[in-house]
Amino acid sequence: MTEFKTIHVHTKGPSRSKPGGVSVTGHYRVEDGFVVMCRSDGVPIELNGKRFRRKFGAQSGELSEREAAGMMTREIRLELKRSAYSSVAVFFSGPIPYPKGF
Repeated sequence: MTEFKTIHVHTKGPSRSKPGGVSVTGHYRVEDGFVVMCRSDGVPIELNGKRFRRKFGAQSGELSEREAAGMMTREIRLELKRSAYSSVAVFFSGPIPYPKGF
């Protein structure tokens, strides 16, 4: 049975409105030297045809298991903010179209 692991990644530092900052939770498993990002039920994540899988190593200069999982958690968060999965984020992320004359 595959062991699922959880990682918490800080995306924003503390502010007045959020004294604890903002963090995101990611789930992953290790398969044959690769970190595979998963949902909480164990299904691998695939967004817009992109799978989130990265190799890690133990030698100097290579990413550790947790570093690779943290990077991919941030990538998934950005991908969700930009995609059609989050219409609210897309709606509020651009210029406001005012009618002419204002």
